[in-house]
Amino acid sequence: MTPSIYLSLEHNSTAVDAIVLTPRRTQIAWKSGSVSAHNVRLRDQVRFYIRHLFIDESLSYGQYANSVLDNQTFN
Repeated sequence: MTPSIYLSLEHNSTAVDAIVLTPRRTQIAWKSGSVSAHNVRLRDQVRFYIRHLFIDESLSYGQYANSVLDNQTFN
């Protein structure tokens, strides 16, 4: 089974409902009801998750989701 981290963001974001981090893959559940999955560098996922764990006030889940869309890696 692939390890994954589920982040419920219902009350933390106006654009994103949830983010699921699996190795090199990020799934985003948008408030609009759509879901998207993207390939992402592992170091970018780790950086984001550490900021989430330390409750970084400047962390924007919507901005992270948009950066995933802009910087996704293609195999």
